[in-house]
Amino acid sequence: MNQVFYQNSLLKFVRTKKGRALDLASGNETFVKLLLKNNWYVDSVDLKKNNNFKKKNYTFHCIDLEKTKLPKIRNRLALRKYDLVILFRFLHRPLFRIIPFLMKKNGLFFCETFMIQNGKGKLNTKKNMLREKELFNLKNCSLNLLKFYQGKDSQKGNIIQTAIFKKV
Repeated sequence: MNQVFYQNSLLKFVRTKKGRALDLASGNETFVKLLLKNNWYVDSVDLKKNNNFKKKNYTFHCIDLEKTKLPKIRNRLALRKYDLVILFRFLHRPLFRIIPFLMKKNGLFFCETFMIQNGKGKLNTKKNMLREKELFNLKNCSLNLLKFYQGKDSQKGNIIQTAIFKKV
């Protein structure tokens, strides 16, 4: 599995709870597999489907998260409310505005992606990297920050930010 900084927290939540999860920018669907293995209902969103799951508790949504207008994304996904939303290694800041609307009360949002520090970062475009303490400073009264980390990741030494939020 791809390492995430709060992986133990994520694994504990996934293994002890059940419900509906949304994996935004799901990529190779590593976390989708984990969720399905633990009997979650999963909606996966990305540009292209990478796996051919034949499960009744799995739905793939082909959505370009950067080019599709937020109301359209929200309307398409808001048919359901999610106990868990994950967004790893992808950044499109407008998504932060709709994520709380997609979540159930007491649902968790795990977010982790690359950040820029002193003008340097893993990605070649600054707009795709978080700024200093950006996740920490998310101003949304319906999400409480539970955990926050900013620094090097444990695998490759990339500078990251990661946070866990709870919907109140």
